[in-house]
Amino acid sequence: MALSNHLLRHPVCRESFPGTGPKQLEGIQAEENMTVPSQLTGAEVLLVLLLMNACAQPPAFQLEAAQKAVDEAKLAGAEIYAKDDFMKLEQEFALAKDELAKQETVFSIFRLYDDVDEMLSTVVEYGGRVAAKASKNKEVAKTAALAMEQDALWAVVSAKRLTTSTLRRTERDAQEVIKQQLTALEAGVAEVHGLIENGDYLTAEMHAKTLKENGVAVSGALSKRLEGESPGPMYNDYRDLLRN
Repeated sequence: MALSNHLLRHPVCRESFPGTGPKQLEGIQAEENMTVPSQLTGAEVLLVLLLMNACAQPPAFQLEAAQKAVDEAKLAGAEIYAKDDFMKLEQEFALAKDELAKQETVFSIFRLYDDVDEMLSTVVEYGGRVAAKASKNKEVAKTAALAMEQDALWAVVSAKRLTTSTLRRTERDAQEVIKQQLTALEAGVAEVHGLIENGDYLTAEMHAKTLKENGVAVSGALSKRLEGESPGPMYNDYRDLLRN
């Protein structure tokens, strides 16, 4: 087979030499068959390899696209809302970069970027799916956090109403403790709202759940005090929580 046929059939080289379709190849080969033996010599084989690999270039565009896919998944919140998938995405990207670095250490005529291209394409495709999953999970978490925030707010409002009635019938020392409880609950409301504003919906939901439980505990203790009963262990536990 002629030298040009070896060279121009290489897919990367065809892109580098436009206009070399089947007919053009036949013409070139016909001309070469007049002067070039049917068998390539060792020097010609080496020349073919050198020319073919001179055409091959590191997949810079694919590498940039893969990096962009990883960055967009991270921006979508995948580190939090699709944690396992994002870890896998980063691992796949790291493997692709390792393979690229490995090829760069190989003697130029033996460098092959086909596997790297395929690996980077996989990263781009998978990155898009991870970003979409993270966005969906983030919206679900936001809805749950907002709902729990409302539940916590109602619990705090109920405790606040009972506080007003309880203070009139409570000794001064106990009044200070009750005021501290109310202050802590109100601070909790502000904290939960701030977490939601910052997009940290999973943490916001957890804190709102705890806030709701604390609000209910305070309301229960205040109700017992109004009824003339001992607040009981629940009240004492909450006082300990405030001290911590």
